[in-house]
Amino acid sequence: MHLQRALTRSSKADFVVETIQTVSGLLLVGFLWTHMLFVASILLGAEAFNTLAHFMEQFRLLDVAVVFIILTVAAHVGAVLRRIPGRWEEQKVVWRHAKIIKHQDTWSWLFQAVTGSAMLLLIIIHVFVVVYAGIDAKLSADRVHSWMLWFYIVLLLFAEYHASVGLYRTVVKWGFVKRRSLKQVLSVVTVCTVLLGLLSLWAFYSLGGSV
Repeated sequence: MHLQRALTRSSKADFVVETIQTVSGLLLVGFLWTHMLFVASILLGAEAFNTLAHFMEQFRLLDVAVVFIILTVAAHVGAVLRRIPGRWEEQKVVWRHAKIIKHQDTWSWLFQAVTGSAMLLLIIIHVFVVVYAGIDAKLSADRVHSWMLWFYIVLLLFAEYHASVGLYRTVVKWGFVKRRSLKQVLSVVTVCTVLLGLLSLWAFYSLGGSV
């Protein structure tokens, strides 16, 4: 009973909140993967990356992306905060039951909440750096050669984990596929995406001062 009270809210707006959370989450996953492909263009060389970056700046696609990410993240966070336990007493109930149940999906949800909270700060920093410092191969290589290498590694791991668990929960919630099959597919996608991100960081790091 206490766990149910901690995890649920009785409101006529529940369906709207659920829809906002689902749609915004799917949009953010799509944006994350698209962003990863853009960054991975560095694997084709600095010229390819700069050409794509200049194309985005010419047609102000970067501005569109920044507005999109701000609005979508705000909608997603707002919907999530509406549904997760807000009081410390309720949070303790959730953690206590998670320890008792020892269910993998329950712990995944809890770690998703933790990574989501951390990502909010990381995304703000990332957007600020991109907007005010700009995008090209040299600037990105310089950033990777600084403390931001670890910043990007943490952001990559958190983002991919959060997206994978969120996509899993969304698909399972609507009963589209079996849990076991979905976990296997998402595990492969997550590993491939993380490897692509690490290879991109390595490519930027390898550029060093040569750009």
